[in-house]
Amino acid sequence: MKYLINIIAICLLVAGIFGVIKFKDSDAYYAAQKKMERLGNNAGEFMEARKTAIKMDMAPGRRRPITFIERQEKLNMFIPTIFEGYNDESWNNFWDFIYEPVEDRSGKYPTKRLRTKDEIKSFMINKYPKPFSNFREDHWFYFWEIVLGK
Repeated sequence: MKYLINIIAICLLVAGIFGVIKFKDSDAYYAAQKKMERLGNNAGEFMEARKTAIKMDMAPGRRRPITFIERQEKLNMFIPTIFEGYNDESWNNFWDFIYEPVEDRSGKYPTKRLRTKDEIKSFMINKYPKPFSNFREDHWFYFWEIVLGK
């Protein structure tokens, strides 16, 4: 009886090893391997999206100043045809557009990001084509200096 249990255990061990070898050579093994690889990539993308969101919340690329009064006055002097008629709500919308993060849905998981200068530039050109489409590089430089405070 003692030998019979040992022989059965050895047979089960050999059958298990043989099954593993056959499974490794089968298509199911490669399908499982690809599925695990995709799960790992999805987990990595998810963690990267969460890390970016936390980083945006902790230290955004642009910080809102306490007050925009000085910047608004400079913009009124720089381009009076547009900014002179702005009321408080218009100014709030303008500053939110510049400083508030937007969701970037280009990847699998949405992340927060700030609008680029090119995005802001194209928006301003589309909304107010008269002065902004005629801006040269030095005009844009001065505009960014006022708006972003750099």
